[in-house]
Amino acid sequence: MRTITTLLLLLSLQSMAQQGPKWRKISNAAPWPKSYNYQLFSFRDTLWVLHPKGVWYSTDGQKWKASALGNPIYNHAFLDYILFNNELMGLGYFKGNIEQFEFRPIIFSSTNMRSWDTISKASRLPQRFFYHPFVFQNQLWIIGGEDKQTSFADIWKSSNGVQWQQVVKEAPFGKRSNSQVVTHNNKLYLLNNDVWTSTDAIHWEKLTDAIVPGQEIFGYTAVVWKEHIWLLGCNRNGRFSSEVLYSKDGKKWQAARAPWSPRGGVAATVFKGKIYMTGGKYGGTPDHTEFIYSNDLWVLE
Repeated sequence: MRTITTLLLLLSLQSMAQQGPKWRKISNAAPWPKSYNYQLFSFRDTLWVLHPKGVWYSTDGQKWKASALGNPIYNHAFLDYILFNNELMGLGYFKGNIEQFEFRPIIFSSTNMRSWDTISKASRLPQRFFYHPFVFQNQLWIIGGEDKQTSFADIWKSSNGVQWQQVVKEAPFGKRSNSQVVTHNNKLYLLNNDVWTSTDAIHWEKLTDAIVPGQEIFGYTAVVWKEHIWLLGCNRNGRFSSEVLYSKDGKKWQAARAPWSPRGGVAATVFKGKIYMTGGKYGGTPDHTEFIYSNDLWVLE
């Protein structure tokens, strides 16, 4: 009998281990409007949603309040906010679309999360869009991006968000935009359809030609959680999926199903040991031409 009991216990533990982390829905409809390509931050023990239509915050991920903090960069799909030196910074102003737009190299900053200060109206911020700035070694960094004419393969850094220096003119990965960059195990990981890694943000080594061999993926948001890199919301070969991808080394990737609807352009961050995710867009593909936007809120725990 003891042998059977022990066997059943081992099978139960094995089943629990195989199940792994689980998604839990917090809200069918969060207070912010349905949209995509905006940002979710964990800052000073508070969750912040920086949305094209406003800012919301929560200390528990359950109850949300609207903030007086606005959206000075304006078109969130083209430029980003970033946490740097214990303040929130907005890099640039963009109004319009890719065909006709107004760009200004204005740099905004908020230390109290109630109002914005303009720290420069004429910074040396590279005049481009579709990049995701990141922080590394107490510097702000920009890799690639594009303007109306071309994409870029260069690398820039700044100690204050106002003065920018081009440190690499032609990086080995070539021209690209919308790269996701995360820090994992003291290394940088540059994520597109392929993966590159660096220990200094200057010299890069390719890890893999394709995250999913035989498929072209894009439109995801990358976070680091539980010693893995997680990619949330992927377009695979022109079709969105509910699957998430995760990897411990950036080279070998595994897929896991998620209960939320297919989407890309989600907002996600790690808060109090859990991944929070909201927003996203689905559609514009041959099998589903109509666009569907989301504002449900999920947690991976």
